[in-house]
Amino acid sequence: MVCCAVSWSGLVFAGGQSRRMGRDKALLEVGGVTLLQRAVTLVRSAGGTPMVVGRRRPPEQVAGARQIDEVSRSGRPACGPLMGLRWGLADCGTDLAVALACDLPFMTADLIHHLIALSEGVDAVVPHCGGFPHVLAAAYTSECLPAIDRRLAAEQRAVHGLLDDLKVRFVEEDELTRFGGARLLENINTPADLARANAAVELEEG
Repeated sequence: MVCCAVSWSGLVFAGGQSRRMGRDKALLEVGGVTLLQRAVTLVRSAGGTPMVVGRRRPPEQVAGARQIDEVSRSGRPACGPLMGLRWGLADCGTDLAVALACDLPFMTADLIHHLIALSEGVDAVVPHCGGFPHVLAAAYTSECLPAIDRRLAAEQRAVHGLLDDLKVRFVEEDELTRFGGARLLENINTPADLARANAAVELEEG
């Protein structure tokens, strides 16, 4: 695996409520490996330093990655991804970070490298697929922090809304084709999604 020369961090978001799944999605297994561990391993294999954003978990669940504990930071869980992005960008120690939801089992290092390669001169690089931006499969620079702080101060907590305040390079669907297409951004929200993902992985590995 060829790694990027740019120093970057991978912010793995694992603090969602998993309401549609009914249990903690981060600990669900695809191909015999939890979604959270797959995401952390992907960041490492792509040359980044992983940091898990969410509630504090045992080290073995996060494969030894650093953690940002939203409860100790705020006094309550589920503060939302914009706050998590703010903490991650401020604490990761690099000027560039890739925000990655933990439930994207088909994301690849090649696409991550592409996002990073496009980050020079912009605040964020965001895939745009299926009619909307995938803000938790995107690259952000530390230049985003002032805009995030303004949004949070105004109680505007949607990451999608943040994009209005940033210089963004969108990666459109046709550009994604050479990396694997829209499938890379398929996430897991329901038991049916999980079953399909496991079937796909079994077919690929078979």
